[in-house]
Amino acid sequence: MKLTMLARGAAAIALACAASPAHADQPGTNFIGLGVGYIPVYEGSNEYRALPVPLINYRSGSFFITPRAGLPAMGLQTNLAQDLKAGVFVGMSLGRDANDADRTKGLDDIDFHGAYGAFVEWTPGRWSLAAAYRQAAHSGYGGTLELRAAYAAWQQGSHRVNVGASTQWANRDAMQTWYGVTASQAARSREGLSTYSPSSGLQSTNLYVTWAYRINPSWSTLTTVGVSTLLGDARDSPLTERRTNMFGNVGVVYTF
Repeated sequence: MKLTMLARGAAAIALACAASPAHADQPGTNFIGLGVGYIPVYEGSNEYRALPVPLINYRSGSFFITPRAGLPAMGLQTNLAQDLKAGVFVGMSLGRDANDADRTKGLDDIDFHGAYGAFVEWTPGRWSLAAAYRQAAHSGYGGTLELRAAYAAWQQGSHRVNVGASTQWANRDAMQTWYGVTASQAARSREGLSTYSPSSGLQSTNLYVTWAYRINPSWSTLTTVGVSTLLGDARDSPLTERRTNMFGNVGVVYTF
């Protein structure tokens, strides 16, 4: 599958990590695996697709690899205090092929591109509270800030269930990249889209549930289901066909 065909809301892949069998800082919780995601072609699209999802969580000292920006990213983190850590990361972000959805035909492609950012995370007890800023390395693609809260709601035997919520703010460039329509794009649009210039602001909010089932000490299954709702100028974009999308992921990981 071509990388340009992996266009969708980046949140779905990143959320798969939340179903880790235990906190990533605990020994023996590094894992690698593969899943299948069912997600919209882009957030706000009526069209859905299934695609492979890499599931990786690895930490050695301050170095880590974990899903960010839709694909595995690597970075460095440090403990600021008990249950409080911060770090930086670099990775890749998925794009959008204009031919993947009827609504976007005639518009410009959004290229597969690099990204970098920083985060802070607080994990008191069963809670995980985090803030992360991600900046596209591609000129003009902009940046986003995500706030996330997750709670380990239930654990019994081999089963663990997490619930979570997140919201994403996007700057003007990011909003324009994903939800704006320039005059030249409107002229080429096969759907007759009108021009649209969104401003910075809240872009979306997500609610999700993850279930991890430990088959044995080495193997586990991970399942994520959730709903994403567009906000602000993204919600009012002519590209938005559906303001609320469902998403899901099922995968198998090997823990080491």
